[in-house]
Amino acid sequence: MEKHKATETRSDAVEREIDSNLKKAFDTLASEPIPDRFANLLDQLKAKGSESAKSSGNGAGDTNE
Repeated sequence: MEKHKATETRSDAVEREIDSNLKKAFDTLASEPIPDRFANLLDQLKAKGSESAKSSGNGAGDTNE
């Protein structure tokens, strides 16, 4: 029975270390600037969405109601 407890404790420690490393990797990635090509695409989508909202008259898009 003692062997099972030791394995469980080791498993918990491994899970905590994995969680910590994943958080570090995500935080590093999230703090990097958005590449220019993605920023340009976002700007284009915003402009297109703005044009679509203006043409529909109510800003909600085409709902077919």
